Amino acid sequence: MSGMNKRAAIKRLKNLVFTSKSDLTAFRAAIEKEFYTPELPNQVECRSLTIHGIACDMLIPQVSSTRRMILYVHGGSFMGGSKKAWRGFCSSLANESSSRVLVPEFRLAPEFAFPAAIEDILAAFKRMCDHHVDVFIAADGSGASIALAAALSIPQPLRKYFKGVLLFSPWLDLSSTAAFYKTKIKDPLYNQNALHFCAAYYTYSGNLENPLVSPLKADGSRFKGFPPVYIQTGSEELMLPSMQELDKKLKECGVDCKLEIYDGLFHFFQFIHEQVPQAHLAVEAAGKFIKNIEDTTDTQLEEDDLWN
Repeated sequence: MSGMNKRAAIKRLKNLVFTSKSDLTAFRAAIEKEFYTPELPNQVECRSLTIHGIACDMLIPQVSSTRRMILYVHGGSFMGGSKKAWRGFCSSLANESSSRVLVPEFRLAPEFAFPAAIEDILAAFKRMCDHHVDVFIAADGSGASIALAAALSIPQPLRKYFKGVLLFSPWLDLSSTAAFYKTKIKDPLYNQNALHFCAAYYTYSGNLENPLVSPLKADGSRFKGFPPVYIQTGSEELMLPSMQELDKKLKECGVDCKLEIYDGLFHFFQFIHEQVPQAHLAVEAAGKFIKNIEDTTDTQLEEDDLWN
């Protein structure tokens, strides 16, 4: 593709892949080193805050809605990633969506295995609902498993604030029957062994069929009433068949879902716009998805110490 440096892109993204040969401390340090950007794009402001003991970034673009926020759950093979490493990418998403983006530093495996991360994301979601704002949940990779598990666990009284789901290259099925064990797609980043290895660190083998670990396993009835879902992926992803299955399941449940497949691209290409020019267009499309969902509430943002 014109303008794309695929070799450099893959080299950078491999920092997100945890394998049997990885050292945990080095893995986490490499992600921070590779993806942290000290200067945020588009003059987005970053504020530090704490929610129920969870450190978070609040990323605020120059123009932002006071009625809409995004809760972002980063990937990193369940064992790596941080608000610091995702700050640049989430700032771009904040700018394109004209929305504030909250990025929690949720607990990571293996020190804090399933369901610790889900509990942290739910706590952040509930705190956002205290402000009576529309909340969109966004995530990438392994973060999507956590994000969807949290979404499936939202208490009924709070579902009125849940307005949409945005997923980049989501991990949806880590079970022994997952479609990635059968696909012939040549993924330049992940293989079946790596995905299986990451799952083993996140939870025990007998729990991989749990819909809160593998959201694709959730009964269709649990998606009834879900808000619109937008999924972006590359054509060179082992998880692509699972994404296609989720797209079909959601549509059968009456959920407005769009699966956009970028030909010739790979896992979370949106993360590295320097090597992949198409990343800009993808993030712009993600921002439009957020902005185009009609705000049907008549409540106002309650300003207090969380947002100030």
